[in-house]
Amino acid sequence: MTLPPRTLRFLPIVALTLIALSIAVSFRPRLPPVPLNHSAYIWQREWTDGLREAMQRNQAFIAEWAVLAAEVEFRANAAPQVARALPDYAALRDSGRPISFAIRIAPYPGPFDRHRPETGFVLQLARETLQNARRYGIEPAALHLDFDAATRQLDGYRHWLEALREAIAPTPLVLTALPTWLNSPAFARLAPAADRYVLQVHSWAVPKTPDQPFTLCDPEQAKRAIIKAARLNRPFQVALPTYGYRAWFDGQNRLLGLSAEGPALTAAGNTQVREVRADPVEMAGLVNWLQNRRFAALRGVIWYRLPLPEDRLSWNERTWQSVMRGQPPAAITRLKLEQTADGLVDVVLQANGAADSVLDHPVRLDWRQARFIAADGLAGFTVSRIAPNRLRLQPPAQELPRLAPGQQLLIGWLRFNQPPEISAHVDTPLAR
Repeated sequence: MTLPPRTLRFLPIVALTLIALSIAVSFRPRLPPVPLNHSAYIWQREWTDGLREAMQRNQAFIAEWAVLAAEVEFRANAAPQVARALPDYAALRDSGRPISFAIRIAPYPGPFDRHRPETGFVLQLARETLQNARRYGIEPAALHLDFDAATRQLDGYRHWLEALREAIAPTPLVLTALPTWLNSPAFARLAPAADRYVLQVHSWAVPKTPDQPFTLCDPEQAKRAIIKAARLNRPFQVALPTYGYRAWFDGQNRLLGLSAEGPALTAAGNTQVREVRADPVEMAGLVNWLQNRRFAALRGVIWYRLPLPEDRLSWNERTWQSVMRGQPPAAITRLKLEQTADGLVDVVLQANGAADSVLDHPVRLDWRQARFIAADGLAGFTVSRIAPNRLRLQPPAQELPRLAPGQQLLIGWLRFNQPPEISAHVDTPLAR
């Protein structure tokens, strides 16, 4: 085919236009990832002022609250045991956020048939939960059923979900799913029985010895589970942790128990204590990965659980907010020397970053133009005089003080006959 001369004159122009378009496309700036929706569980049975205040401070970052309503345990030849939570419905309503309610069911061997009394109990409890919320002017956004079924139970468990979904309609039903379920064909049959599911990629496996490494959430394992879930093309959220635990072992390395919220416990005798916390840097990386992947079926992240100031093993709110943005929080630790006119010097550790600060190196103090009188360490720190005008504050060998962002701690004091010229130094960075 031969083109006429006039057409040939336009070919260079067309070619140049295509090149220009190609260059424009190749240099088009990459758009930032769309932020994920973030929800949070409120899992406390009793509501405190601290919980209400934490809700208010964080509601701007949260798309939905999922609130514990009740925990159920079925026992052989006995009535079901129910521990009901006492939500503050007014605080929930005033938060201006959608509110879901959760029922937690302890391990149960089945059966799950519709005619069983256990099934009827779950259906009635679900109806009562939704009715209570409506009585206070809250239309529930969903009902969560949290039951860690064994994989072999999934086909039976489906009967519960089908009956429950019918009983609470039109309120959406959400089930909690474990990563191990994704490998079973039964889960593909189970998932459509709910409107969506929460993939819980955090868990705590009991270590065989106190020295064995363990974690609450392995990011690489979590990614593999999320990719599997996305292939099912069913709406889901990913549950990530904010919490921590202490594990207690006896002299024979046997697990004695776990502690999380509540007052601090102390080890006695030959008891060993291991602490495990959700790693905020790893979780920020996982959030960033989710933001960039943007799986079609993913509806966001739901955090277990809302951090509270009185929960000493949970993240600080500043840490949590940084992680929700996909930004790894950094520890910024500062030493302050606070002097008085009569020669007293306080040594203060201060956490200024978005992550907890831990000081595990000695602090060296040098002074001049004053006569040293006395000194002492606090918060587990000990004092040693290493030169006429030099002193060292040594951190404790165990139970290092951990400061949440914004906190400060007095770790020692020195007394002089008059205000000295004094400086504090740490041989390694204070960024942990």
